[in-house]
Amino acid sequence: MSRYALNSLLFRLKKEPELRARVAADPATALSDFDLTDAERTAVIAGDLQALNDLGGYLHLLMSIPGLAH
Repeated sequence: MSRYALNSLLFRLKKEPELRARVAADPATALSDFDLTDAERTAVIAGDLQALNDLGGYLHLLMSIPGLAH
């Protein structure tokens, strides 16, 4: 768990539509390879931008990921 791990995931979600599709279809499986805390996983799955930002996610990444916010 680190800001680096969270922001690496966010960067990949921004750049990789295939990963976004996998997270949308089966978030638990898609996120299993990432070193995230339970709180980070929950926030990603919920599309909770505020929580992700509070957990260390860079705001510019959060705002640029298509379909992240629910």
